[in-house]
Amino acid sequence: MFACSKQTCELTMNSKKLPTHIKKGHQLVFSQQDLTAREANLFGLMIANMRPEDWEGNTPEYTFTAAQLSDWLGLNNRAIGSQLNDVVSRLSSRKIGIIQESKGDTEFEFTPLFKKAKYKDRVLTLVPNDALAKEYVEYNKGFSLINTKSYLGLKREYTKRLYEILSRFKGDKKLNLMEVEALKAYMGILDEKGDIKKNKSSFSNNGVFITRCIRESIIELSNDPKTQKEIMFHESPDGLGIKLHKHGRNVHSVEFLYTWINVKNPVEVLNFEDAKKIITKLETKRLTGDEPLTINELKSLAAAYRVFEEDEQAEKVERAIIKRQSAGEGDESEVADKAFLDKIKELQQMNNDVEY
Repeated sequence: MFACSKQTCELTMNSKKLPTHIKKGHQLVFSQQDLTAREANLFGLMIANMRPEDWEGNTPEYTFTAAQLSDWLGLNNRAIGSQLNDVVSRLSSRKIGIIQESKGDTEFEFTPLFKKAKYKDRVLTLVPNDALAKEYVEYNKGFSLINTKSYLGLKREYTKRLYEILSRFKGDKKLNLMEVEALKAYMGILDEKGDIKKNKSSFSNNGVFITRCIRESIIELSNDPKTQKEIMFHESPDGLGIKLHKHGRNVHSVEFLYTWINVKNPVEVLNFEDAKKIITKLETKRLTGDEPLTINELKSLAAAYRVFEEDEQAEKVERAIIKRQSAGEGDESEVADKAFLDKIKELQQMNNDVEY
């Protein structure tokens, strides 16, 4: 949407729609990075708009107008420059540590995130570093599909990091046991040598680190109006959402106890035509048939609506799934043109919008 060559930048800046998801590759998710909440938001906006084809032939540029930044990030539209001055300055020099396996050991290779970051004439321009092109758009090791609005709405940088890490594994797959030292690296607590950063010396105490970076992040995710609908954390003797693994009294690893509520097939597996057919078929069945849609059908319907970025309608379907599951109904083992959506809505009105 916002990736462009110099010749097409002016055209792409006219779009107003915020991408539904941030698709972040495995290497970027499990990297060593230290971004403030605002830096993470700007980086997230760039990744949300990035596609593999952007890199064909030249380095892409991503542009965001002051109006878009104000709308999406809740900034004062009259003072965007003053609010972003320090943020953009820091971003231009930020490095990211990509995991490198060497002789059975895990190492990090640090590379600057950006080739250029500037704010001029009420337009923010971000130019990613070519040296990270592979990490930016290579998904063969998997990826996190992160809800953009949920991500931008989170306040703490540690919560954002935990949210994107947990987003890497949904459905039946779970995040493996995480060593505390690895978590410290991913949360930006360690420097390039693997030592605790001077300005974060209190995190050398594992108890302080787990409280500040993990427990408080889980609390924010559990209380946030958007993420609390997506992910549910389970209680344990060690607290909400975590089980601590110890050697004696020393905590060495953390196990995250969570369930994704709105698990569905990634929207990438559906194209517009597939989604159109699913919505037409299932809404027609729901509105004209005698039997309610199955849980699996509802999940397919919600995923199809999200392809068309009909998030409100998708959330309505997903609430119905949660309601049905809480009543004891389990999952069954089997069982771009928007004009057709208007016809579906007409059909809903004609049938008094029968409950899902």
